[in-house]
Amino acid sequence: MRVLLLGAHGYMGPHVVRSLAGRHMLRITDIRPAPDELRNEFPNQEFGIVDITSADQVRQVARGMDAIINLAVVRQDPVLAFRVNMLGCYHVMQAAAEHGIPRVINSGPHFTLAGPGYEFFDFGIEPDIPPHPGTGLYPLTKSLGQEICRTLAERYDIQVITLLFYILRDREELRPGSGGRPFVVSWADCGEAFRLALEIGRERLPSRCEVFFILGNVPHGKFRVGKAERILGFRPKEDVSVLWRKPQ
Repeated sequence: MRVLLLGAHGYMGPHVVRSLAGRHMLRITDIRPAPDELRNEFPNQEFGIVDITSADQVRQVARGMDAIINLAVVRQDPVLAFRVNMLGCYHVMQAAAEHGIPRVINSGPHFTLAGPGYEFFDFGIEPDIPPHPGTGLYPLTKSLGQEICRTLAERYDIQVITLLFYILRDREELRPGSGGRPFVVSWADCGEAFRLALEIGRERLPSRCEVFFILGNVPHGKFRVGKAERILGFRPKEDVSVLWRKPQ
């Protein structure tokens, strides 16, 4: 499969690339040039510079692709956050519609849906809840981008899968008793979630726009990963529950 990655040089991008590169042809792009170590690690993949806030650039780079993975994000700048997190989603969906690309995978933080109104007071939270992102710049702009994806997925024959994360950890950081927030997953399992979302059969998705929480099997039960397990076949390999166990 020919897959376009946008915003691929951030924290998450290299882990997604490592999960996909052995199985798919990737067009790896970001607004910055690719670091040498990434180019050297994947010499047979294609690299490029793309500004997701430019509709023309996104349209051109998406030509010939079978799927688009959007990893682009801005968290703090009050202007760029809207242009990247919201308008960027519109450009991705426009390009997918124009080129007949059937699969878009979007990413974001869990509070795109489950903002303070859920996180502070609720329990057993599933991803199919009414969005309650709150008023923070980052969650609000990501939530607006998600609504654009949802609206255009209904209008065009595009399946959108949105994967939501929060805390991500390297394997060596999974030490007994370290603790943390009850929404955590390893970087390796994060990359695997994107592979599953890319390769799942169209007929297995309940609708054109589906959202999944991606987290490890934490003992709290505050957030639930059952939907990702049931539909995507997501099975975390790293045991993040060790963070809440007493050291031996």
